[in-house]
Amino acid sequence: MAGGKLVLRHSRRAQFVAKDTVIMGNTCLYGATGGALFAAGIAGERFAVRNSGAVAVVEGTGDHCCEYMTGGVVCVLGRTGVNFGAGLTGGFAYVLDLERNFVDRYNHELIDISRIHAESMQSHLQHLQGLIELHVGATQTMG
Repeated sequence: MAGGKLVLRHSRRAQFVAKDTVIMGNTCLYGATGGALFAAGIAGERFAVRNSGAVAVVEGTGDHCCEYMTGGVVCVLGRTGVNFGAGLTGGFAYVLDLERNFVDRYNHELIDISRIHAESMQSHLQHLQGLIELHVGATQTMG
């Protein structure tokens, strides 16, 4: 992907919960240099590998998300697989960690993680809120 905007969502008549369902397969956004992707569902394995400029919001991922990422922004509004961010040298990722087990899923070699606290990270909080609003607007879901 080098530009444009992709929006993936299930039919309104679907009999399942979109945020708990895989909506795209493996290696999506591999080598992306630009554009935006909003997905009301879960991405397969190796999502956003070698991403160098795309912005993406998904509701979960498989293993190896953001592997070798050098730029761009990825926001995961749900559970990730293991080995998140192996070889990541640039870019930015937000991961919703309601179960507080992300510490066991990301690659510790190159990644520093921080929890967003309103007092000290107001600009990150505003950025994240903007991404979520774009996601909800694009997918017409509650995220």
